[in-house]
Amino acid sequence: MDIKILIVEDEVSISDILYTALKNEGYNVRCGFTAKEGRELVQKFKPDLALLDLNLPDESGFELCKEINYKYLIPIIILTARNDIVDKILGLELGADDYITKPFHIKEVLARVKTALRCVEKYRNKSETEFLVISNHIKINMDSRIVLKDEEEVKLKPQEYDLLEFLIKNRSRVFSREELLNKVWGFDYDGDIRTVDVHVRRIRSKLDNENERSLIDTVFGIGYVMR
Repeated sequence: MDIKILIVEDEVSISDILYTALKNEGYNVRCGFTAKEGRELVQKFKPDLALLDLNLPDESGFELCKEINYKYLIPIIILTARNDIVDKILGLELGADDYITKPFHIKEVLARVKTALRCVEKYRNKSETEFLVISNHIKINMDSRIVLKDEEEVKLKPQEYDLLEFLIKNRSRVFSREELLNKVWGFDYDGDIRTVDVHVRRIRSKLDNENERSLIDTVFGIGYVMR
C-alpha cells in the first residue's frame, strides 16, 4: 500500500536525511522547505503523515500545524530544535500527535513514524458493523472507526480514536498515563506522558457536553478511566 509522507523542513541537510531514510523504507515522500510549500503540498500530495519543523523561514510551524490539524485528519510529528516542554505541549495542543527533538537519531524518527502510521492503517482497513452505544449521546462503530455524537459523525484523528477505543474496551479500569502510552502508542514509544493528557483533552472537547459528566474521568494522581 502506498503510504505518503510529507516533510516540511527548511534545513536541506536534515530534509535530505529524512527523505532518504523514509524512501528506503518504501514510503512515497515529498519535501517542502517553507510553510507556503508545505501548505500547497498538503493539498496536492494528500499525505498520510506530516513531519513538520517548527522553525520555518516564512511562518511559524505552529500555525501550519494548527491549520493541517483543522483541515486534515492525518498524524503530525513536529520537529523542534528547542528542548522546551512549553513548545512541545503547545505543538500537541495545536494538533501534533508526537514530537522529536533535534538532534535526533534516524532510527528514532522511523520508529515514531511507524507508530503513527499503525493508526492510519487501522483507519484504512475499516469495515461496516453495528454501532455500540457508549452514552446517551455517543455511539461508536469499532470496525468502521466511526464515532457519532447525537447521530452526527465526529472527526477524530487516528490516535484520538485508538485511545478512545482502548478505554471503551477496558471500561471501568483505571490506567496510568504510562500504561496508556504503552498500550495505545506502543512499547517502543518513549515520548512524554503529557501526550496522553493532550489527547484526552481533545477527545473531551469533541465528545463531552457542557455541564455534563465527562466521558473520560481523571483519577487524580493515577491517570484516566471510562466509567
